Amino acid sequence: MRRGNAYLLLVVLGAAVTVLTVGVAYFLFPYPPMVEALQALNSSNTVLYSFKDRTHTFSTREESKVGVIFYPGGLVDPIAYAPLLRELAMKNLSVFLVDMPLDLAVLSPNSAAAIIERNPEIRVWIMAGHSLGGSMAARFASKNQGIVSGLVLLAAYPASMDSLSESDLHVLSVYGSDDTVLDKEALEKARSLLPEDTKYIVIEGGNHAQFGYYGPQKGDGKASISLLEQQKITVDEILALIEQIM
Repeated sequence: MRRGNAYLLLVVLGAAVTVLTVGVAYFLFPYPPMVEALQALNSSNTVLYSFKDRTHTFSTREESKVGVIFYPGGLVDPIAYAPLLRELAMKNLSVFLVDMPLDLAVLSPNSAAAIIERNPEIRVWIMAGHSLGGSMAARFASKNQGIVSGLVLLAAYPASMDSLSESDLHVLSVYGSDDTVLDKEALEKARSLLPEDTKYIVIEGGNHAQFGYYGPQKGDGKASISLLEQQKITVDEILALIEQIM
């Protein structure tokens, strides 16, 4: 091969690698948390915060018998869910937010197992998650029905392989009326995969991104209610589910 042709080939290969690297980085770069989310990562007189073993933990100084394990949405920095989960912890719940590999819960759907093993004092476990994280939370719940008592799906639904229709799980499904990221046709079809008494809540004016604190999401609808309103409704519905279980 002539020297000029070899040089040209190296240039082309270098450009291809650069484009591929930038493309992968673009698609795998997570939505960053808002300032309010970062501010939720601290301990106070009412809530204790810690981070260990890829898990953000929110709890109170009183021992809790109820644990909530939360899987974040795909390519969303998990810290974006800190304010929502901190609100739950204030109701004397132990809440565990999982850092997923590459911010994709599908790469580690069994992460909850280690958390449950490390906290034997907790008697009631609730799996929860947003979007892809919700689907993976459903997967864990389907495979651990003797351990998990409840499931919270935020703009999410289980995969066909993870049917819970015959389970005795308490299930809550919440999504926003203006969510244009969620495949609502698939969500409707997935009703057959959940227990008949699953509670469905449509937050009027809510969208996909406002379940977390990470700002607008590509392809999402514009919410007509505030982030705080959507989060309050979500917290209230989760607490109602837990009260039903207890």
